Amino acid sequence: MKIFAIVSAAVLAASSNALVIPTFSLKVGDAFPSTALSKWGIKGKTSVVYFYGADDAPSCKKENALFSETWSEFSGKGVAVVGVRNSKGAKGASVSQKLVVDEDDEIRNLIGIPKDLFVLGGRETYVINGKGNVEMVYNDQFGPEKHVDLALAKVNELKASNGGKSSGFELPAFDLEGIKSIFQKD
Repeated sequence: MKIFAIVSAAVLAASSNALVIPTFSLKVGDAFPSTALSKWGIKGKTSVVYFYGADDAPSCKKENALFSETWSEFSGKGVAVVGVRNSKGAKGASVSQKLVVDEDDEIRNLIGIPKDLFVLGGRETYVINGKGNVEMVYNDQFGPEKHVDLALAKVNELKASNGGKSSGFELPAFDLEGIKSIFQKD
């Protein structure tokens, strides 16, 4: 599989006349591409990003539905959920989570998600902390429900280990009364 991903990345780089250095399937601790996080509006937030094939494919519909059903559990913990598919797979889906298009599989190729069975876009799920680092990776084409279960378990684990606080960017608390006292006349 890795050799296929290397050859695919080389062909992509040669065809676009751009230097593309894929990281070949991100691992726990790796940085998720910050350009994607910014583009999708989740930079600085604990997030679940899942890549799937097409809105109308049976297992993809199931995965989208399961993430939609559990969306309130994720959002209640301050976690963003984003589903990613390419433009051919964007058929229209009515779900609670944000769905985005990865034009020409740019991000999928950059992070090295291999094609399953040499033709299917890999089904891969990432839990990303507020600093943009990968906390969990899961790849399984045929078990869409496991993606949701494992992502939710990892989010719960992160929240528990962080005292229930979001690991995303948080503004520091300040003392409003103390600030008022600075401007009060004696």
